[in-house]
Amino acid sequence: MNITLDQLRVLVAVNTCGSFSKTAELLGQTPSAISRKISKLEKQLNFQLFTRTTRNISLTDEGKIVTEKAQQALSVINDIQDNANLNHSIPQGKLKVDAPAPFLEHCIVPYLAGFMAKYPQVEVELASFDTQIDLIEKQVDVAFRVGELKDSSLHYRPVGRSLLRILASPMYIEKRGIPQKVSELHEHNTIGFSQPISLNNWPVKLDDEHKIFDLRPHLLCDNGSLIRQAALRGMGIVCLADFMTKHDLENGKLVQVLAQSTIESYQPINAVFYKPYQSSLKLKCFIDFIIESIGEQV
Repeated sequence: MNITLDQLRVLVAVNTCGSFSKTAELLGQTPSAISRKISKLEKQLNFQLFTRTTRNISLTDEGKIVTEKAQQALSVINDIQDNANLNHSIPQGKLKVDAPAPFLEHCIVPYLAGFMAKYPQVEVELASFDTQIDLIEKQVDVAFRVGELKDSSLHYRPVGRSLLRILASPMYIEKRGIPQKVSELHEHNTIGFSQPISLNNWPVKLDDEHKIFDLRPHLLCDNGSLIRQAALRGMGIVCLADFMTKHDLENGKLVQVLAQSTIESYQPINAVFYKPYQSSLKLKCFIDFIIESIGEQV
């Protein structure tokens, strides 16, 4: 029984994508070809990997075990390739990057063309799962995470820290005015996060008290990009980090409010990865390039 790397890659991709059609699109093949490869692998193993219905597919218990082993095997193969690349001092191969949508938009995509021009043999894939993912399961090489790290089992490198500010657009201020005291925020339209709600604890002193202001936003959004867009359209006051609003502040599209009452507070940003930083040249070159490119933006 000779199981090929191609079969393992297809198996892992089907589990990640959740369907043969999406896997086919991802791998540039036909759904029937993907189905045939999975069926052949099941025949070789003599058990079923997926339970199939008209609406979806899911791993069987045996399939979960084999898929986990396949992910481990592919990880080993990638490490071997990376070590070979290190010996030749040429970063190459596929690099999958995960980050929150705002960080991708403001801190990665603007500099990606420069990276790919400098390292043409590296193929970059961007993803934004917006959750704490298993890097190995999702085959992610590096994830940029904003906020305190919770998973101590991963390797990480600090990227920077980004100052939080209370902001509004000139359009909103013209309509509603500027709050002079933190307690006046209750009288204004505010925009916050639907999850996690801890992000709605704004770093401002409630009058003379040195404590975090627990906000009940009028508008909830599930990511920072939507909150920023709503603020730019004059829909309310927000609390966002500099990495996504620095240019808005510089060109006057957003202005800081309640500056005297704002407690200096930063969001840490880290690059996390499951393999040692120095073991993958493409990983090292990418993280170094992004940190150097964004500079004082964070």
